[in-house]
Amino acid sequence: SSVMGLPCGRPRPMAVAVRRNVPNDHSCLFWAVAYLTEGSELGRAKAKELREVCAQDALQDPDPFTRALLLGFNSVEEYAMWIRNEFHWGGENEILCLAKHYCVEVAVVCCESMQVLTYGSDLPLCSARIYLLYTGQHYDPIVSGSSADVAVDQEQKRQKKGDKGLESGALKIAKQHVEEAAKKAKQRRAKKIKCGGCGALLSDAEAFASHCGEVEHDDDFAYDCEEVEVVIEEGDELPDGTIDLNADHIYSFSNTGKDPLCHAFPATFTVGGVSFPTMEHYWQASQFLGVNDDLVRKIAGASLDDALILAGGSADARSDWRDKRHELLQQGLEAKAAQSSTFKDALLGTGDKTLVYLDADPWAGMMAPGGLATGQNYVGKALMDLRTKLRPS
Repeated sequence: SSVMGLPCGRPRPMAVAVRRNVPNDHSCLFWAVAYLTEGSELGRAKAKELREVCAQDALQDPDPFTRALLLGFNSVEEYAMWIRNEFHWGGENEILCLAKHYCVEVAVVCCESMQVLTYGSDLPLCSARIYLLYTGQHYDPIVSGSSADVAVDQEQKRQKKGDKGLESGALKIAKQHVEEAAKKAKQRRAKKIKCGGCGALLSDAEAFASHCGEVEHDDDFAYDCEEVEVVIEEGDELPDGTIDLNADHIYSFSNTGKDPLCHAFPATFTVGGVSFPTMEHYWQASQFLGVNDDLVRKIAGASLDDALILAGGSADARSDWRDKRHELLQQGLEAKAAQSSTFKDALLGTGDKTLVYLDADPWAGMMAPGGLATGQNYVGKALMDLRTKLRPS
């Protein structure tokens, strides 16, 4: 007799535990078991087939009432419907069922407890053992081979029943996974724009445009760039233009209307004889100051949603808007501070913290799609400048 082509009685070289990967979806348990029992070439229909195996096993139980209780469902029919849904994970119940279906002993290597739990050992026809790695969220198959880089066609997917020779190596794989997961959890990520000419990393598209105008490149530079993700390990310095929003010295806020520092917070103030109910009304109208006073007054008197529509639907913006927007921002914030004690007190109450405005506009605020905030944060910077001016000398 033999196990996966290895004759019994012949000395076997020391086996090395090797982790293989299956799709990280809701059917990973079924993928992993099928890989170890049927081979590596499996289609998506196999997971559906094994779900049906579990469903039929429950439906054909001679004591459906007790089986339903053990499964945690009101009926075996309810369980069958549940397990057929490809978005539901398989677990201990399904491992037991698949062990019976394939007549194998299933050794589950748990990353959370660092233990090996075995299922199906008492099955009368069981003749082999398979290993699964369970991370707490995902199942992967563990095979054995002569080395860690063993080819798929040379690996051994099934071990002898009761053979614990692979447990030590499998637990090392579990430990390695836990260590890598902990390291990854401490990593921080930042999205950057990488210049195709010199490799410089910029915060956003606007910063890249400024870079192209300020830095001399080769004649064949085609103004090309790409978005990259920068990984920062624990203890490493943050790249320029990035901020860790979880740091104690950071005070971040978004434009929800609840924080007194945000543009949408209700705080009426007057600029140039026009009364604005919020800083957002002023900010939307500021691009038309001096060129379309009627539109400025309409925006100031509209609801916030309508103000955004009015501003976005007009082509009469100042030609110098991009050059003057920082100055206009400061003007509005200073007027708001002079006429709203709530805003002024809230701003001074932030102490020396770095103020970060969370907004999709890379000029006005910052966003953190990769874990670390990137953006120019001009609203936050303007608020900090104003805070310095408001403090008693």
